[in-house]
Amino acid sequence: MKRTLLYLLAALVATGTNSIAQSPTAVEGHDAFIKSLQELKRKASKELGGKSASRPRTLSPVVSRFKGWFIDITVKAKPGKLDGADVIEGISLASQSRDTSAWQFVETKKGYLVRAAAGKYKGWYIVSDDRAKPRPEGPNLTVAPALRLAKSATKNAHWKLTLAKMGLVLEATSGKYKGWYWDFGGNDPSHKESGREVAVNVLLAEKVVAGSYFAVKPVK
Repeated sequence: MKRTLLYLLAALVATGTNSIAQSPTAVEGHDAFIKSLQELKRKASKELGGKSASRPRTLSPVVSRFKGWFIDITVKAKPGKLDGADVIEGISLASQSRDTSAWQFVETKKGYLVRAAAGKYKGWYIVSDDRAKPRPEGPNLTVAPALRLAKSATKNAHWKLTLAKMGLVLEATSGKYKGWYWDFGGNDPSHKESGREVAVNVLLAEKVVAGSYFAVKPVK
C-alpha cells in the first residue's frame, strides 16, 4: 500500500504544472458547432495549412463583469520572441469589438489554431508560452499568464475545442500547460484605450472554472 502511494506521489510530481483535471463534457450540439466552423475548406488547406477554417468569429466571456467583452489585443502589447517567432504579450478583453476582435478557427491534425482574422496582427496565432510562471488565483486555483500572439504557429499553438453547456472551452493540447484552459482574471483592473475599456487579463487556468466559457459569434 505504501509503495502504491509513493508511486502516485511520484507521478504527480512528474507532471509538474500540468493539470490532471478532465476535459469538460461536450453537449449534444458540439458536433454541429464544429461542423459550422468548416466554412473555408479549400482556402484553408492551401493558405493556412489546415483542413478547414471558419470565417471570422468573436469570443466573449459568458460570466462576471467582463460578460460580453471581446478577446482582443491591447495597444500596449509587449514584443518578444518565442521558439524563433515574433510574439507579443497583451491578449486582452475589450468592452467593444474592433477589427482586432476577429478570430479564425483553423482545423489541423493536431487541433485548432486560433488565428487573428483582421487588424494590425492579421495572420498571427494565439499560442502558449512555457516560460510563463504560474501563480495562485484565490485559494483553490492556479493560473498562468501564458497566452501570447505569435507571428507564426509555434509548437504550442494548437487547442482542443469543446462546446460545453455554458459555452466554448479552449484547452491546451501540448507543452507545460497541456490540459489547461483559457480563462481571465475576474478582478483585474481595466483602462481606457481609444474609447473603450481594455483589461490585460487573459490567461490559462489549471481547471475549468466560470471564466473558461466563451460565446462564439460571427463577426458582423
